[in-house]
Amino acid sequence: MGFFDALFGRTRVPPGKADPLFALSTALLDIEAKLNAKPGPESALVLRMVDNSEYEALEREVEATLKVGGKDLPVEVRSVEDNLGYRWMVFAGPDPEQQLNAIYLASDLLKEGGYADGLLAALFKFQPRDWYLIYSFRRAAFYPFVPLPGNRRDQPREFRLGQTLKAWLPIEKDPERWYALWDPPL
Repeated sequence: MGFFDALFGRTRVPPGKADPLFALSTALLDIEAKLNAKPGPESALVLRMVDNSEYEALEREVEATLKVGGKDLPVEVRSVEDNLGYRWMVFAGPDPEQQLNAIYLASDLLKEGGYADGLLAALFKFQPRDWYLIYSFRRAAFYPFVPLPGNRRDQPREFRLGQTLKAWLPIEKDPERWYALWDPPL
């Protein structure tokens, strides 16, 4: 932050960090073994909506890059806009490691294209008893989200999951920042 930013009370959004995402790669075995939870067939990036042709071209570049990966990175990507004005890049593939690599690649391409401030979160679904693991790019931390019918949350279960997960992942310390992502397109 510069002198004039401080003087006039302006704040800058910190750039998103993607490197801590790879902590999930090593944690997946522990999550499966100790929590009896398997990753779902899809995961997603959540982005602030950008409405310009430059961004759309970059999104097509992400899709083309994943297609070039072929059998080395067999992940399909589709874009979805939700009713709140957020953009979702949904990654589907047989291997959660490959989904994670695709999310990292996409976030890296978006940052290089100048859209780092649009990266909000990455979302990973676990089964059975559907629950989600959310990665906040700005906070460089994970947190659990357990939705219930009627847009309610199972907060006791979220806290238990958070306590267990912190042995393997950087977990957001402030539960007030454990934002819900209702009705994800996964």
